Amino acid sequence: MNVLNSLLNRVAEILLAPFAAMPLAGLVFWGAVAGVLMTFVFKRTSNQRALADIADHTRAQMLAVRLFRDDLAVTFVCQLQLLKLIGLRLWHSLPPTLVMMVPFVLVLIQLALRYESLPLTTGDEAMVELQLSPDAWEQYQDTSLEAPAGVTLETPGLRDQRRHSISWRIGVQEASASALRWTVGEEEVDKSLAVSDSPRQLTVVGQRRPGPGFWDQLFHPTEVAFSPSSAVRQVDVFYPHARSTPCLGMNLPWWLTFMIASILAALVARPFVGAQF
Repeated sequence: MNVLNSLLNRVAEILLAPFAAMPLAGLVFWGAVAGVLMTFVFKRTSNQRALADIADHTRAQMLAVRLFRDDLAVTFVCQLQLLKLIGLRLWHSLPPTLVMMVPFVLVLIQLALRYESLPLTTGDEAMVELQLSPDAWEQYQDTSLEAPAGVTLETPGLRDQRRHSISWRIGVQEASASALRWTVGEEEVDKSLAVSDSPRQLTVVGQRRPGPGFWDQLFHPTEVAFSPSSAVRQVDVFYPHARSTPCLGMNLPWWLTFMIASILAALVARPFVGAQF
């Protein structure tokens, strides 16, 4: 999983690098590209003839509703037929949805690393949490955080025996690349810290260095996962500021902006591709 994550991180870095200074443009551009690609995939992996027949029957039933709107019985039957046709459309859309699900999730994960949170900058504070394995708690619960230059420890370690975790609050005094460090027995543990003097620029902000679990590694791919034999289960940095993506006078969530761009691009591309949704 670490190898796959490293490859995906590198590809995403190359594709998004031209939009570092204009994050919204990158989100809209790649959303549109994703919409066009999904249109091609949908056409190739769905039963286009069945979907075309469903579309024809849907138009016929809607016309019948308009023509016989004064006949309650006919209108009710048409409504039932429309519900059936909606179910059939969803059924025939299931195969392409399953095909696109995995790459779509991977794309969203990579975008979330860059669009979910802003990096820290001078004057910011953040919470850091080191979580130990239950077996290692008694031995290593006094582990201390080694802050790099430009980062200060605002509080001593706060221990939570129930969660086997130690938490600190850190403050950023200088906006420079840095990493947090712990010495846990004979193991040197590092966690990258996203710090920038231009926080609005597109920057990878990895909240967690994950444990050995598959899902943990999938959703937190920025750093090498801890091995099952490590005394550390995970390390989290809780970044205080969410990135905003203002669009048309509204501050939409980044994923909604991406989805809108994808859907609009798919609708525009549909007649050129010849796909039936």
